[in-house]
Amino acid sequence: MLKTKNIFKYLLAAHILIIIAVYYIEYILDVYACNLCKYQRLPFFLNIIALTFLIINKEKFFKFFYIFIFSVFINIGIATYHVGIEQKIFNESKVCKIDNNVNNKEQLLMELYKKNKPGCSEVTFKLLGFSLSSLNLMTNIVFLLISAHIYRNEKK
Repeated sequence: MLKTKNIFKYLLAAHILIIIAVYYIEYILDVYACNLCKYQRLPFFLNIIALTFLIINKEKFFKFFYIFIFSVFINIGIATYHVGIEQKIFNESKVCKIDNNVNNKEQLLMELYKKNKPGCSEVTFKLLGFSLSSLNLMTNIVFLLISAHIYRNEKK
């Protein structure tokens, strides 16, 4: 059986690889990432910090572990909402829409640039037949299941 510290190391590696992959897809493959896609990255950064402290500092285990679990729940919520928009279950929110309040030339150019980009409901990149939001949702559910297993074993 794997030790908890080793599981955290694997989770940390997975989170770092996921972040590298999404930035590779966005900037190297030049695939547009909507605002919700970008918001889904934020919990990954928080998880990387929490996992690093979980590996280093065993004394405050549950404090950082709860932060990790909370962040996973937040990511599941954002990903569920994004998948719902992609599947036309939810309407696109203001997060996905372009702001029409333009105050200067730079903002106008940025808004015109954004107008040519798809919204949150359009899937521009799929991997194994799934959108990245769907993969994010599935991945975070797996992270949650792994966390439940760790929690059960650490409480003993």
